[in-house]
Amino acid sequence: MNRKLLIVLAAVGILVLGAAIMFFLFSLKEEPQKNVKPQPDIYVKAETVAYKDLQAVITSSGRLHAFNEVVVSAEVSGRLKEGAVPFRNGQTFSRGQVIAKVDNPEFPLSVKARKSSFLQTLAAILPDIKMDYPDSFESWQTFFDKININEPMPELPEPASSKERIFLASRNILSSYYTILGDEARLEKYQIRAPFPGAFNSVARDPGVVVNMGTQLATIVRTDLYELEVPVVMEEVKMLEVGDSVSVSAENIDQTWKGKISRIGSVVNPSSQAVSVFISVPGVKGLYDGMYLTARLYGDVLEGVMEMPRNAVFTRNHVYTLEEKRLVDKTINIVKRNPETVYFRGLDTGDELVVEPLLNVTGNPNYKKLR
Repeated sequence: MNRKLLIVLAAVGILVLGAAIMFFLFSLKEEPQKNVKPQPDIYVKAETVAYKDLQAVITSSGRLHAFNEVVVSAEVSGRLKEGAVPFRNGQTFSRGQVIAKVDNPEFPLSVKARKSSFLQTLAAILPDIKMDYPDSFESWQTFFDKININEPMPELPEPASSKERIFLASRNILSSYYTILGDEARLEKYQIRAPFPGAFNSVARDPGVVVNMGTQLATIVRTDLYELEVPVVMEEVKMLEVGDSVSVSAENIDQTWKGKISRIGSVVNPSSQAVSVFISVPGVKGLYDGMYLTARLYGDVLEGVMEMPRNAVFTRNHVYTLEEKRLVDKTINIVKRNPETVYFRGLDTGDELVVEPLLNVTGNPNYKKLR
């Protein structure tokens, strides 16, 4: 029994000793080195933050309109006739040109008759003036000599005394004179003159028809001056002032025009939350009423800002900077938003600002500035 126990114990001891020797030998074996994959390098566009003064440029679009659009109506009755230019849509004219006439031969004759009657009355009182008011006779004689029934009336002499004025009034000289002046003013209405250089936008009546007082004849537009109305958001209106320069352009037309801000509205559009800004544009070749134009308004100078691409900004006002080959999320203060860029402050001078959009920023790669 004791012999069997000794054999078992000896066998167990040999196994334990063998296991210990095997463990010792394995511990002496060097572990194989793991293959560590190097971090990839990603190159991004970046700019060193440096602030400077930049002018605010606001872009907005609107429709061009003639500065003046006037409905021409007849102020007298008669037959409509053409003036110095054809009475047709699109026809241009100059300031002061007769653009239409209203023919009524009876009225000019009645004006001449009144002038003749006035001359007769004045001739009858000239001897009385010479006798009773000798100091005024020469001026009245000169006035009488200047009267021509085919020409406008000359200026009436000023009575030298109240007694002379009463005498003239008792002879109906004053009332007759001012009645004739009224007739001459009405006579001018038979010729319709252009109040500005422009063109016929629409013609409502053809020459030859009989028109009455108040009959609409045509609509004319001014062509030497236009106005462009564009909306500007409230936070940018404060950067503009009346008189600021504006550059105007049209899509698919390789040409720009100059203008100036003439008015800034004081009412906010409730739907767009924008304020109307009115731009005065001189009428030059290539501009037409109704054109859709884009305006670049040059406003105040913004001090100490930097410009960067708008698509490099994420989550409204966050950007990436490079620090020791890592991306750092930072917040900026956007001063002005442009269609494709923004003006901002808020980063330290010298920071490396990422200026391109980055998608799927994951893992821990090394980011380097693209040079």
